[in-house]
Amino acid sequence: MLETSKAVAIMLVFAVLVQFLVDRVKDIVGEKVMGYVKAPVWAALLGVLFAFLFRLDVFAMFGYTAQLPAVAYIMTGLILSAGAAPIHELIEKVRASRDTILLPGEIFEPEKGARDE
Repeated sequence: MLETSKAVAIMLVFAVLVQFLVDRVKDIVGEKVMGYVKAPVWAALLGVLFAFLFRLDVFAMFGYTAQLPAVAYIMTGLILSAGAAPIHELIEKVRASRDTILLPGEIFEPEKGARDE
C-alpha cells in the first residue's frame, strides 16, 4: 500500500498526462475526426491504456485488492480520464471533510459566514 500523498501524486501526474495528450490528439486529428470520436472517448482510451501499461490500480494504492485486476485497471483508467481538475476537486473535498469530522458527543456548528454548497 502506498502512502496517500504518493498515491494522489501518481494519480494527478497520470491525469494531467491524459489531459495533455487528449489536447494534442485534438490538434493532430482535427475537427473532422473529433466530430466522430469525442474528447472524452480519447481520454477514456488513454486512461485505460496507461492504467494497463503501468499497472495502475487506485484501489490497491489505498490497500484494497480486486479479484479481477483488469477491472481495477479499467476503473482506474476511467478515473484518470476525468482529468486533473476533478481529481484535484475530490482531494479538496476530502481535505475539507476532515474539518467536519466530529468526535462522539460533539455538535457541528458551522463557521459564521460559511456558505452552503
